[in-house]
Amino acid sequence: MIFDGIAIFIAMVFSAWMKFDSGVFTDSVSISNTVIFSGALLSIPFWWLIFVVSGSYRLHWDLSWADELKLVVKPVTSGFIILFFGTFLVSPSASIGRWIIVFYYVYLLLFVFIARGCMRILERMLAKKGLLVRRAAIVGTGEAASSLESYLIENNALGYYIVGFVDPGKTDSLMTVPEDRILGTVKDLPVIIKDFSIRELLVTIASNFHDDILSLLLPAAGEGIKVKVVPDLFDVVTGHVHSTQIMGQPFMEILPERLSFWQKIVKVFIDYFISFFVLLSGLPLWIVLSVLIKLDSKGPVFYRQERVGKGGKIFSVFKFRSMVNEAEKRSGPIWAGKNDSRVTRFGRYLRKSRLDEIPQLINVIRGEMSIVGPRPERSVFVDELRKMYPIYQKRLTIKPGLTGWAQVKLEYDTDMESVANKLRYDFYYIENQSIFLDLEILARTLKVVLTGAGAH
Repeated sequence: MIFDGIAIFIAMVFSAWMKFDSGVFTDSVSISNTVIFSGALLSIPFWWLIFVVSGSYRLHWDLSWADELKLVVKPVTSGFIILFFGTFLVSPSASIGRWIIVFYYVYLLLFVFIARGCMRILERMLAKKGLLVRRAAIVGTGEAASSLESYLIENNALGYYIVGFVDPGKTDSLMTVPEDRILGTVKDLPVIIKDFSIRELLVTIASNFHDDILSLLLPAAGEGIKVKVVPDLFDVVTGHVHSTQIMGQPFMEILPERLSFWQKIVKVFIDYFISFFVLLSGLPLWIVLSVLIKLDSKGPVFYRQERVGKGGKIFSVFKFRSMVNEAEKRSGPIWAGKNDSRVTRFGRYLRKSRLDEIPQLINVIRGEMSIVGPRPERSVFVDELRKMYPIYQKRLTIKPGLTGWAQVKLEYDTDMESVANKLRYDFYYIENQSIFLDLEILARTLKVVLTGAGAH
């Protein structure tokens, strides 16, 4: 980010110099250095945000220079489109000048690419000296596994440190790795990943061991671990992989993110825009609701509860209180029934209209939730659901949402069976994520809030 910041600053200064002070454009009026330097500094946070959203700040020195160039061109081009439309919306009559935009675009591409190149060379130097490593485990114990480790040791600039091997358990191939290097079986993966601080899994087992692969992918995806598999496993994970290579060694990389770069930017924009707009524009209504909650029953206006978010992280959700104060003091965590006596009179309206969920927009602003996504569950229920449905882990690979496909299609959860039924809808959303699907869910949710039609 520091290298990028320097590149962004220099690009702005060079562009201004070319336009106003180089003498190429004789009709240009000079601008003070204070204005130019201030503009250059103010532009840095904007470009940092664009690069963060595009996933540019990850170690990827094993990619080719052509791939590195793509990682610069795509976000820079996207950022310029956002700047262009943003400037037009703020001031339709604004005229920045065509040439300075061209210079700025070219110089930004050039200097950011040079900065990334310097960083890439530095990363490889650190990796060769063992100061920058990617802790990985190889799944497999046969010839393919031992050959892969030898290859990575020879190419130490890649920075891979192989902690050990994971036994797939059912393979028929001859074991060629030392027994003392075997960390455990695929069933032990959650513990292995945690105990050995593993960030990548390199899979070399045959594609006919479907159960092993399933038990491998779900815990890893939930922990945000990168999983790269040999090409003959492609048929098992069709639709979930992206072709990649490690210095010529072909692999397929598991990609839990289904949204494209553009869709990610739009989704983040929608999250923050809706959150701020609803909280600020509806402030008078939220004050009225708060007063009614206090008049209806004793207790605080807001209710906080721990939920499980992306990657299994625990966070506190905010809600308007719809039940009597300390509703679970005696019973402990239990599901709310359809005619639950703990729900207050006004709370029934809040739950029916979904208005009790509005304070969770604060969680969206804090980055713990998104507007649309699977609803976050409580940790005690998540532990039970993981035991009942191992595939439940996949639900934790994306941010939970304020509303979701399951919420606009089905009733409130009342037991484990209803949650299991919702898993089908949650997985449908995860596999078919798109901005258009998000907009449809938002439209259905708005209908529930405004009319109560379809609410459960």
